Amino acid sequence: MTYFKIFLLFLSLVAQPLLGSEQSGLFTVDMNKLFKSSDFGKKIISANNKARLELQNENEELESKLLSEEKDLSEQRKILSLEDFQPKALEFDKKVSIIRTEQSEKEENLKNKARKQESEFYKRIYPLLYEILLDRGGLVLVDQRNVILWDTNVDITDDAIRLINQVLGNSIQTN
Repeated sequence: MTYFKIFLLFLSLVAQPLLGSEQSGLFTVDMNKLFKSSDFGKKIISANNKARLELQNENEELESKLLSEEKDLSEQRKILSLEDFQPKALEFDKKVSIIRTEQSEKEENLKNKARKQESEFYKRIYPLLYEILLDRGGLVLVDQRNVILWDTNVDITDDAIRLINQVLGNSIQTN
């Protein structure tokens, strides 16, 4: 019975613009588009892509050095005794293991930083979305990922992007 009541409430909110006389109390927004298309979101994405590229370049440089070192070690294997070679091989394996761990931690830190910045983005835009919702007399704002059908008249995404660009610009600290 509770689900039926919720459905009726939802239906009444959605049906209002279809009836023509009243404005809808329900609006939609494309949250992904807000993040990807606003200047604020673009700056976050750009900074994170740059950091990821820098880490990728660092990984490729380390890989190249390690391959060269491995090649040298393979050459030494031909001329060294097993007693002399074994410690060098173990040291190399330990070095590779440490580098893998460090690079994996750097990658995880980048992912966490990106998540934190995206979360900060949403925290900072919620008041702006609320402002638009109130200006339009809305009661409910729903992410379009959770809606099957909607009238484009209830989509506030483009207005929200303009407001975000106007108020926040590309103001996030990316360091």
